[in-house]
Amino acid sequence: MAMIVDAFAGKLLERLTNVIEEKAIMVLGVKDELQRLRRRMERIARVLKDAEKRRIQDETVKGWVDELKDLMYDADDIIDLCMIQGTGLLQDADHHSQLPESSTTASTRVRCNFPLLSCVRTVPFRYEIADKIKSLNDRLTEISEDKDNFNFIISSKSSADAYVMNEASYRQSSSLLEPDKCRLFAIVGMGGIGKTTLAQQIYNDPKINDAFVTDLLKEIIRNTGGRYGKSTTIAELQNILCDVLCGKSLFLVLDDIWDDKMWNDLIKNPIGGTTTKCRVLVTTRDRNTGIKMGALHIHNVNQLPLDSGWELLCKRVFTNSDNTDMQRMKDIGMKIVEKCDGLPIAIKAIASVLVTKGQNRREWENVLNSDAWTIIGLPGELQGALYLSYEALPSTLKHCFLYCALYPRGRELSCNDLVCQWIAEGYIEAKGNASMEDVAKSYYMELICRSFLQPDPEYVDMSFCTIHDLLRALAEFFAGDESFLGDPQEVQSIESMKKLRRLTVTSNQENVSIPHLDYLRSLWLWTPPSLNTQVIGNLKHLRLLLLNGDKIENIPDNIGDLVHLRLLDLEHTCINNLPNSLGNLINLQFLLLNDCMFLHILPKSITKLYNLRCLRLHDTPLNYVPKEIGKLEHLYHVEGLIIGNNGDDGEEGCNLEELQMLEKLSYLHVKNLEKSSSKSALVLSNKTQLRELVLGCTPNYTDGHIQQQEMDKIVQVFDELRPPPCLDTLVIHCFFGGRYPKWMSSTSITTTLQELIYLQLINCSNCPHLPQLGQLPQLKYLKIEGATAVVSIGPEFLGNYNGESTEITFPKLETLLFINMSNWEEWSLISGEEDNEPESSKILLFPRLNYILIECCPKLKALSSGLNRVSHLPALKELEIDDCPMLEYVEKLASLQSLKVIDYEEDKASLPQWLISFLQQREENPHNDLFKLHLECSAQALKGYLKGRPHWSFIQQVPRFIGYAKKQSMYLKYTKEPYYYETNIIDNDQEDEILYLN
Repeated sequence: MAMIVDAFAGKLLERLTNVIEEKAIMVLGVKDELQRLRRRMERIARVLKDAEKRRIQDETVKGWVDELKDLMYDADDIIDLCMIQGTGLLQDADHHSQLPESSTTASTRVRCNFPLLSCVRTVPFRYEIADKIKSLNDRLTEISEDKDNFNFIISSKSSADAYVMNEASYRQSSSLLEPDKCRLFAIVGMGGIGKTTLAQQIYNDPKINDAFVTDLLKEIIRNTGGRYGKSTTIAELQNILCDVLCGKSLFLVLDDIWDDKMWNDLIKNPIGGTTTKCRVLVTTRDRNTGIKMGALHIHNVNQLPLDSGWELLCKRVFTNSDNTDMQRMKDIGMKIVEKCDGLPIAIKAIASVLVTKGQNRREWENVLNSDAWTIIGLPGELQGALYLSYEALPSTLKHCFLYCALYPRGRELSCNDLVCQWIAEGYIEAKGNASMEDVAKSYYMELICRSFLQPDPEYVDMSFCTIHDLLRALAEFFAGDESFLGDPQEVQSIESMKKLRRLTVTSNQENVSIPHLDYLRSLWLWTPPSLNTQVIGNLKHLRLLLLNGDKIENIPDNIGDLVHLRLLDLEHTCINNLPNSLGNLINLQFLLLNDCMFLHILPKSITKLYNLRCLRLHDTPLNYVPKEIGKLEHLYHVEGLIIGNNGDDGEEGCNLEELQMLEKLSYLHVKNLEKSSSKSALVLSNKTQLRELVLGCTPNYTDGHIQQQEMDKIVQVFDELRPPPCLDTLVIHCFFGGRYPKWMSSTSITTTLQELIYLQLINCSNCPHLPQLGQLPQLKYLKIEGATAVVSIGPEFLGNYNGESTEITFPKLETLLFINMSNWEEWSLISGEEDNEPESSKILLFPRLNYILIECCPKLKALSSGLNRVSHLPALKELEIDDCPMLEYVEKLASLQSLKVIDYEEDKASLPQWLISFLQQREENPHNDLFKLHLECSAQALKGYLKGRPHWSFIQQVPRFIGYAKKQSMYLKYTKEPYYYETNIIDNDQEDEILYLN
């Protein structure tokens, strides 16, 4: 991505202000030159916002801006060198002062721990760095004089589309169900008009979901995209597709197709000749592409009518539905909508601008009359509302948005990864009491709110997102020639990459090579290619280095020369060693080593990384983490920290006491707690910023044989790990104590965990009773897995520890999961017998619970009678029951929309009795037609649900039904209205196989 010149100037000025008074600068004697540099940058920064705008249209201005950017990059590097060299001199001075006078020789007066600076004398050393800064000042003087030639302006300090789509999607999805064998349909329209949205709605239509096998979609797209790893030929892939799809139905969506070759040359023959029924839905900007692909029907997505566009804008801007304000602003708003040319993406983008203006007519008129609507120099599809919305972003957000263009197309963006990368690039500064990570997360959410990023609906916390193709094109345009995404070996002229700052390598080749790029600051390598990593040590200006995938097997010893490096990501690689020179990376903030399956040892020099903020070690089989990790006082995120030593090398690993010094921790994941000393202090009590905590013992540590002494010891360790009350996420796994920690007891839990939102208790196999969780006021997600000692869950689970019922329990719980509880028999949430029902009915249980999963609980007899009798679970929408053969009844779930039952017992030839009773209840009391029953069972049982068989009478009353057997190779699908029935099950009463399709 390109640097936003005014934003980077602000960051550079901030760095200069912060370092000028540092002792490291004083000892170098360069304070005056740095102050001079700061003063000149302050003067020139006042015109950079105007320069940033004008460089799009004026090549001369662009040249001036580029020259200034080169200087600022150099200045950023020099500040690093000043701090490194000055700090080295201070360390030498301290070392010298501690030596006996007789040992102070010429050879010990100046020593440096950094290979870049070794064996230099103090005076020439200072002259060299001073000359570099003076040279910068001279260059900046010329640039400042040139700026006067440009007369720069000095800066002072829904939904309507859903309605349209739903109507179209209903018509199109109905035609997709017609009985021809293979049909292709095309959706045509300009970028941003809503083709993908329409395709998604058709894909998710219940009729489509029930009528086609869609599980193979990702595999098909992946295989037709080319070779991966030890790849096969396209012909071989086509044969594989033929075998996989033979006799199956398929619904395939090909989104954003630019030519017909993918369909005609790669996919058409394999799927057209082997599937029993195939429907293909294509979105494209070019009608001719749809025609060449043989589309039987082409649907043109029209631009939104003006009234619908205004309705969409209002949904985004007037969140309080104030009709008075809507009418007052309508005349201006309609003119703004008209300028968006009926494009939903443009209307949403401009709405994000208007939201920041309030209902102020003058501000809206300024937006309407902005010259950004007519700016020249941009590709046509990026002009107008999209550019205006981008231009309205604060400069810091522009930086963060443009950075997203470095991600390969089609790859999801992770909030956690972006936070690390934005900080490492220098885009984020701490504000007040908020950490840089908190500020970066707020930027991420702001980009979502402004519609520049689209959150993945699969993640309720919006931790993953995508970027619309048009917005990606906008980011790529402004990234310019400073960034490159692709295979550098395919670039015809290396000269064009001479000043490349950021490189993301994506290639289908087995190996890639990287040319010598003197100015490169960021290098990403995505799988699958391998790389000769020796070239990395020559890229002296790198700040971010990301090497991912199993083709990366080693890291060069000279990586310690990359003294500017802020982020090193080696996750999912096959490295087995990290060089000791890693400790020279004193600017390193993020060391990411998750899932390095062959890495067992970390170098001791890791404890020298004093600026480290994030250390990720999850799923990496380390023997130990070196002692003195507690010296890294800036650590904010620690994941997979191992206590003690797993190996037999005699080395002593870190202990819990070292966490005492890490006061800035926000995320902490600790493993091997059974190896902790029972004398551990209350190491978590001072962590006032701690939000997420994962505490774990080694899986299968005891192998079922455990001494009472060991159980008592681990309970004592956990008792002392009392978290601060600010915690919002807690995970405890493989805890083998006989009771939960004291801070989870009835008298402490509501104060200790008063802000807790997410709780997981995994494989706590020796605790016979669950904590009293019902009174946690903020709890939304609860997962209990592997609690094999639990036989009964009673009223104490709700917090009724004195036998007295409270008025409301689990007030905010939305998701509840019970998994692998092999001895759980009873779930009774109210005390007393039936005659207590009137009193107990005053209790409000689980008022917001909308999803329950009960899996592998073979002895459970009932979904709590108390739970049904008292509250009827008013918000429950989804219930999933898997492998609970003893279950006897589930009832009174009026709001239920989806029931999934998995019961593969081979000797069962009928529906479970509780399910029959439940369906009879629904028949007696008709409910809405959104209910869906998903059943996976034995082949014998599934045959009993065929039309005309004994249990068909129950199935035919279900609005939507889908049943599977034999790993989903056998199926029965049924929709009540509109009527649809299909199965591939062999009817034993007939001589031949019968395929029902009505």
